[in-house]
Amino acid sequence: MASVDLVIKNGKIATSTGIFEGGVAVKDGKIAAISKDPLLPKAEKKIDLKGRLLVPGAVDGHVHVYIPPYTVENFETGTRAAAVGGVTTIVEMPSIGDYLTTTVKNLKWKINEGKKNAITDFALYGGEIMEDKDTAEIPELVCNGVVGFKITFGGGDTAVKNDGIIMDSFMKIAETGSLATIHAENDQLWQYFRKKLMDSGRKDPAAHSESRPNIVEAEALSKGIMFSTEAGNRLHVAHLSTMEGTEMVRESKFLGDMVTAEVCPHHLIFSIEDYKKLGPYIVCNPPIRSKEDNEALWDALADGTIDMVVTDHCAFTKKEKEPGWKDIWSTPSGMAGLETSLSLILSEGVNKGRFPLTRFVQVMSEAPARLMGLYPRKGAIKVGSDADFAVLDLKRSHTIRADQLRCIGDFTPFEGRKVKGKPVLTIVRGEVVAEEGEVLGKPGYGEFIPSTVPE
Repeated sequence: MASVDLVIKNGKIATSTGIFEGGVAVKDGKIAAISKDPLLPKAEKKIDLKGRLLVPGAVDGHVHVYIPPYTVENFETGTRAAAVGGVTTIVEMPSIGDYLTTTVKNLKWKINEGKKNAITDFALYGGEIMEDKDTAEIPELVCNGVVGFKITFGGGDTAVKNDGIIMDSFMKIAETGSLATIHAENDQLWQYFRKKLMDSGRKDPAAHSESRPNIVEAEALSKGIMFSTEAGNRLHVAHLSTMEGTEMVRESKFLGDMVTAEVCPHHLIFSIEDYKKLGPYIVCNPPIRSKEDNEALWDALADGTIDMVVTDHCAFTKKEKEPGWKDIWSTPSGMAGLETSLSLILSEGVNKGRFPLTRFVQVMSEAPARLMGLYPRKGAIKVGSDADFAVLDLKRSHTIRADQLRCIGDFTPFEGRKVKGKPVLTIVRGEVVAEEGEVLGKPGYGEFIPSTVPE
């Protein structure tokens, strides 16, 4: 074989189907060969894995790095966070207000913003779908590469206005073969519970979860499944958080419905008891729930009911979050997650025996890439795929600290948590973009990855 640009050797490779000793060769940003080390071609550059593990770069299927003016995060800071966390492709959720990704004009503008500033590669959602006019360019947006469409059923200012718009959007999405991703919260129930708590004078952090009890998610999810069955579209459940929700998704899959689901590390790990220590720092939507919900989500992730792990990364500063200690209704929802997700899932999932490394590769890389029409360009170690990798040190124990963040956030609710397993090197299309927590990639290197609707 002729010489290549890069050879990575002296380690193990993990895919969704197995783990084996070997290396890879990279040419023009693509995987050119996979073989035992002695059979690898000559290369201009070499990376010695030193016995560590090579996995496909993570594909984070749900992030918020560019939603002006709600946050000051941007494509550069958000993808800096991704790079140090072993994430090689982010899937960015829609912007809001004047920046809504409901027109091709706005989509192209956002693509250009990403191309100018991103360090890792990125894909984009269309949406938020709130009104009739937001469905007008669904076919054109699909042709221009969006991975799907975000529809928030309730729980905030971006909620869809009525059920007719949901059904209309589902039917139009079905015609394209694209994906409808729902934030499953019933808006009227949320408003009812929230008003009761506010009228009673509750302002403590736990009131946030009590304003969004499990039935708020369960009712919205049941409607989403019923509507999608009628419309015939693919349905994806964003940030699943309840035991009731996991049972609904499990049953729907058993019945053959086109339903998939994702889960966030914070919904797997934190419970309502953590409000006492962490207060507004763990305020997110949907909210933190019970330990029983935690375990139901872990079980569902292990058995395939939940398809993938995402971060729902939405970073704020301590100054923005801390007013919630006195009045929880005044704190914004969201937290940083891109830097810590791989370490947390390695530590809590793989190293604690909840599932094997092959499943880790599925939920962090392959499944989101498949679902969103990015596979096999992304999420795979195959000849012809993009040379996107994370190098993992499975034995590395470390403590999560806020000073490890590279996004705009200056806190992490996982502060002080000891974990085992860490991404130590991140490669995007054959170029090292981060090593040992330091960002090496340059803004503007990241490319927009258009979705191709899965067959």
